[in-house]
Amino acid sequence: MYDIGAIWNGVFAVLSDPVTLLTTIFGTFLGLTFGTLPGLTAIMGIALLIPLTYSLSPVAGVAMLIGVYIGGMSGGAISAILLNIPGTPSAVVTTFDGYPMAKKGQAAKAMGWAAFSSFFGTVFSWVILVFLSSYLAVICTSFSVFEYAALAFFGLTIVAAITSKNIFKSFSMLCLGLFLSIIGTDPLFGNMRFTFGNINLMGGLYITPVVIGLFSFPQILKTATEISGPRKLERVRIRDIMPSKKEIWQHKLPLLVTSAIGTVVGIIPATGQSIACFLSYSQCKKITKDPTPFGEGNPDGIIASEAANNSVCGGALVPLLTLGIPGDSVTAVLLGGLMIHGLQPGPSLFVEEFDFVVGIFTAMLIGAITMLIMNIFCIRFFTMIISAPNCYLVGGVVIVSMIGAYALHGNFFDVLVMFVIGILSYFLVKANYPLAPAVLGLVLGSMFERELRTALRMSNGSMMPFFTRPIPLVIIILGVVFFCFSMFRTIRDSFRDSKTEDGQESAEEG
Repeated sequence: MYDIGAIWNGVFAVLSDPVTLLTTIFGTFLGLTFGTLPGLTAIMGIALLIPLTYSLSPVAGVAMLIGVYIGGMSGGAISAILLNIPGTPSAVVTTFDGYPMAKKGQAAKAMGWAAFSSFFGTVFSWVILVFLSSYLAVICTSFSVFEYAALAFFGLTIVAAITSKNIFKSFSMLCLGLFLSIIGTDPLFGNMRFTFGNINLMGGLYITPVVIGLFSFPQILKTATEISGPRKLERVRIRDIMPSKKEIWQHKLPLLVTSAIGTVVGIIPATGQSIACFLSYSQCKKITKDPTPFGEGNPDGIIASEAANNSVCGGALVPLLTLGIPGDSVTAVLLGGLMIHGLQPGPSLFVEEFDFVVGIFTAMLIGAITMLIMNIFCIRFFTMIISAPNCYLVGGVVIVSMIGAYALHGNFFDVLVMFVIGILSYFLVKANYPLAPAVLGLVLGSMFERELRTALRMSNGSMMPFFTRPIPLVIIILGVVFFCFSMFRTIRDSFRDSKTEDGQESAEEG
């Protein structure tokens, strides 16, 4: 049992230290900025700020990095809602319902739901991190390659639940994403695959330029072909941004379920926000009570993405702080920031550096509150973006997209990849092909291949361990059941829609 007095002393030390407070607020603001601009992710923000933490105390320095983490995950929703361009790869799911709400004149309401859901998800995972971190870390870090392969398989089965009614087009795009994921070096034998002798493809396609190309270019070209003129700016009032207590209560189940999914996914190492968002979105479809169809501006679609997105933050810190194992790519960079200050994450951290742990927990909660406040009071400014004439809007988005594709790795080849993928995606959108399955395939494809092939090598080519180990067996069964149910529902809805259209045509002819 921890000493309550020591805990309160650690909390008070953070709250009374202006440097820690200012660095946390600054980090959160920078994270929101990086998350808003496509391609400038939280990873980049943390990497840029690590040198600035040298002269700070361990608590103040790491608190600033965690602020960037929290703000960066939330900021991706801003451009996703206003421009249909995800600021971060995981904000792809936010575009499904966020942008349709913005087109209906509900941009402020959509961003309010995104801000509150991000805050709720962060606080939910914070509670789990504080009270249950040591127990959950032991469970989830016991996963082997068999569990990871089963988890990736389950993620791929949700394609029928997150996309359009034409399931065949959805699977075509999923296959495209899977193909893009295998470009590069074979993860086991080191062979070159579809590199065409180009050294830039040896490491595979990075997700950032691909996502920017998939979602930026169709929107850029669509906006460029529209008639340019002044747009009516939505009147934004602070009291209209945040959902009311009644609305929050009505959406309590999606908030809780998707936050729990995001936290669990975050605790499992090597997963991340994108997987959590897609899984949450598919599950939220089953429990929503909002009559608005998903994909047409249902607030639960935004809740599913943003609550899961930010709840991964606290979940990913569980294995990092308790076992020294990064939960995702961002916490892998954050691990470097901890070690710079002479801190070695692990069980001993909670004994030898207890004041630091309490300080980090407190700073994380401060960052969540700061993120919510900044989102609320900056929404009026962000909604002004949609009033800009097309000539400025398109030009600015093109420049930001190019910078985002180039900045993460400093390679102009990524910009070329963005252009090629962008042009292809424009014609795919014209042909009514959904883009989300391609992202799903790209995110999960490499993980599924790597873990499955490693598992088969360990079992000498036998699939039996997947069916004799309880966790993989349960995950696979759930994936098959969910896939069959989603397919049945999708085909049934398509059949009903076709009968309705035939009936309307018959009535018109009569």
